[in-house]
Amino acid sequence: MSTLLFSPDALTERLETLVPELTEARHDIHKHPELGFEETRTQAKIKAWLESLGYEPCVSAQTGLVADVRPDLGTPTLALRADIDCLPMHEHTDLPYRSVHDGKAHKCGHDGHTAVLMGVAKLLSEKRDALPANVRLLFQPAEEGVRGGGAKVMVAEGALEGVKEVYALHNWPGYPHGEVRVRAGTMMAATAEFEVTVTGVGGHGSQPQHCRDPIVAAAGIVSALQTVVSRGISSEGGAVVSVCQFHGGTANNVIPDEVRLSGTIRTFDPAVTEVVFDRIREVVRGSASTFGVQAQVEIHPDYPVLVNDAECTAAVERVATAIVGPDNVTSDELPMAGGEDFAYMAQAIPAAYFFVGTGNDELTSPVCHHPDFDFADSIIPLAVRMFMGLVEDRL
Repeated sequence: MSTLLFSPDALTERLETLVPELTEARHDIHKHPELGFEETRTQAKIKAWLESLGYEPCVSAQTGLVADVRPDLGTPTLALRADIDCLPMHEHTDLPYRSVHDGKAHKCGHDGHTAVLMGVAKLLSEKRDALPANVRLLFQPAEEGVRGGGAKVMVAEGALEGVKEVYALHNWPGYPHGEVRVRAGTMMAATAEFEVTVTGVGGHGSQPQHCRDPIVAAAGIVSALQTVVSRGISSEGGAVVSVCQFHGGTANNVIPDEVRLSGTIRTFDPAVTEVVFDRIREVVRGSASTFGVQAQVEIHPDYPVLVNDAECTAAVERVATAIVGPDNVTSDELPMAGGEDFAYMAQAIPAAYFFVGTGNDELTSPVCHHPDFDFADSIIPLAVRMFMGLVEDRL
C-alpha cells in the first residue's frame, strides 16, 4: 500500500518500535478504568501524550479531548474517533494489569481503541509538515451506559464543526483475527431502554392467597415479552427485546409488594420501533391485569440507528483491501444489533464505522462485555494502519 506519509516498509518498521509503547499505555488504561464522564485520569494521560507531541488538545464533553494535527491549515478534512470509557462490571481475569477498581473494567476494548488513536496521533505528529490538510482526533467519553452518550455532547459542542468525514473502529472477538467488516447503510441498531414496575400486595410467604404476588406477575411479564418480536413483528422486521434485570424481595419468607424489571430494545427501522414500543406496553398492561397487579412501563429511546455513508464505506473497503486482502474484507453478519453513540456523529456528517476481528482460530475468545474479555494487543498494528490508511485515502 503506497502512502503519502510512510512507505509500507517504513510504517512496518516504525510500528515495531511504537507498538510496545502503545501496549504499555493500553495496559495502564486497562488497569485504571473509568466510567462515562468520569474519565479524568484517562483524559490526563491522553492530554499529556498529545502535548508531548506538539498538539494543543481542547476539552470536549467534560472528559473528552479534541486535537487537530494541523490547525494552521484550517478546517479539518476528516476526523478519527476513539471511545475511552469502561463498563460498570467486574473483571475476572488474573492479568497483571487487571482493573484495580471493583465494579469497573475495560470489557469492551475501549482501552485498546484509545491506544490505537494515541499511536495514530504520534505517527501523524512525526509527519505533520507533510500533511496537505488538517486531521482531527476525537477522544470521546461515555459511549457505554450513559443515556445520550458522549458523542451527542461532542457534536452539540462543535467537535465536528467544519469536518467533512468521520471514522471509527471497534474490535470484535466474534470475527476472525485481522478481518475487517463494514457495510454501507445501516450498520448498527437504534437502542432504547425500558423499565417495568410491578406493584402488588405483599405478605407472608406462607400465605400467598392473601397477596397479589408481583414476583409471579413479573415472571409472567418476562415470558410474555418474548412474544413482542416473535409474534408482533414480521420476518423482515428486525428487532430484539431482552429483559436484563429483575429485582424484587428482601427476605426468603416475605412476598414483596413491588418488583422492577428493565431491559434493552434494538431496532433498525423507526416504523418497527414504534410497533415494538406499543406491543411492550400492551403486553405489560395485559399481563398485569391477568395477575391482578398494577404495572407501569417507561421506555427511554437512546442511540439512533448507525448509518454508514456509501463513499466513506468505500474508502474503508479500499484501505482494508490493500492492507488485509479482499478475502478478509466482508459485510457478513451486518448490520449488528449492538448500539453505538457514534450514530450521532454519523447523523451530523458523512461517516463510516467498521469492525476489526480479534478472534482466535476457533472464535472462542471471550466476547465483549464478558468478565474474562481482554483487548487483543496483537490487533494494534492493523488498527493503526487502518486509520493511517484512511488519512492517506481521504487526503
